[in-house]
Amino acid sequence: MKRNKRPKRQSGQLYWANLLHFYQPPGQDKDILNRVVNESYHPVLRIFEQVPSAKATINIPSCLIELLIKNGLGKIVVRLKKLAESRQIEFTATPRFHPFLPFIPDDEIDRQVAQNDKISKKYFGLHFSPNGFYSPELAYNSDIAKAAVRFGYRWLAVDEIAITGRLGQLPYDAVYMDKSAGGLVLVPRNRRISEALAGSIFSGDDIMSPSDFHELVKGLGSAKGGSRKYVFTANDVEHFGHHQRGRQNLMRLLYKDTRLVSVTVSELLNNIRKKEHCNPKISDWTSTTDEVRRKKVFYTWNDPSNKIHRALWELYRIAFDEIKNGIQSGDILHNKAHDMLEAAAPSCSFFWASCRPWWYGVYPEKAATNICLALFSLMAPSPKVKEKAFKLRQKIFELVKQYNETGEAKKLQQKYLKSRGIDVKGFYKRFG
Repeated sequence: MKRNKRPKRQSGQLYWANLLHFYQPPGQDKDILNRVVNESYHPVLRIFEQVPSAKATINIPSCLIELLIKNGLGKIVVRLKKLAESRQIEFTATPRFHPFLPFIPDDEIDRQVAQNDKISKKYFGLHFSPNGFYSPELAYNSDIAKAAVRFGYRWLAVDEIAITGRLGQLPYDAVYMDKSAGGLVLVPRNRRISEALAGSIFSGDDIMSPSDFHELVKGLGSAKGGSRKYVFTANDVEHFGHHQRGRQNLMRLLYKDTRLVSVTVSELLNNIRKKEHCNPKISDWTSTTDEVRRKKVFYTWNDPSNKIHRALWELYRIAFDEIKNGIQSGDILHNKAHDMLEAAAPSCSFFWASCRPWWYGVYPEKAATNICLALFSLMAPSPKVKEKAFKLRQKIFELVKQYNETGEAKKLQQKYLKSRGIDVKGFYKRFG
């Protein structure tokens, strides 16, 4: 396995590993895609091109690579490749269509990871040689960890809550070895600093300058009497410039800050020698301590009380099973149908139906339509199955209409916002 050079940390300096997640859904509107590229992708990549010491770990699923190429935006891919050539960035492995992995069968995870690897190597060549794995939404369970091990990856990015089930408790002087997955290294994202850096609505802090960043790090202290050696942040790159205008300038200032030693995650692991075994908790980047304790997690993507979630997952499972039957029966169109189904059900289709607090009914409607199209593209799907799938699609459209017209979506949003202590008026002022 290729080892990265070991950047030297001087006294008083802190290692900073920054993971940037690039993602837009396969069917993204071209105008929105162009805005994201111009407001976030170009400005953020320019930082690395202008600050040679700046480093990052990049997650970009191959569905986005293909989308950029298709829409004449391949320059982003070329620039990423050049940054990988200069060893300023490293890539992570990830599934092709950004599915929410806890509800995806193992063989489906393997298929999408293998596809992502093949397509990414087509565009990045030898510079796509990931050491680590990125699970969409930083979702963790032992099956995901074992999938990373099956592919030979060294580390897995997780939210800090996965390590102990609590927030703000890690000393950040060590990384953690997953007992359930043969010692796979778990790298914990500092949630509080990540959210503050991105200007998240969930953050009670506001980082506007490098001094704010360091004050927050200092204020967090170090649990268990340890000596803090690093900060690992992970965010959607779209926060920097697209969702938050001008926020890429903060990132630029941090990369120029001599108190920080910028490293990729793999370089970080070569510098942090202390490793502790742990029994990780099922979780994702939204999980609260109470949710983890009660084992009521992943509700942003699969909430038993959310009627749209229930119908959409039922529709997905029907289509998945019918396509699997098509594979076994030799249906010559099963590969096409399988790819269509994967593209139809990224995690955002469920995320935007959650009302936790995110709501945009167009996403579950598109997902329902495209899942049906995947099913119907088989040579001979069962008429009963087709009828059931069509009825579920119709039900999802009716539910979206009901959520909008009766105000149910807004009530659920407000309930969630209040439960997290987020200002309701401020949320609607910011997001409409």
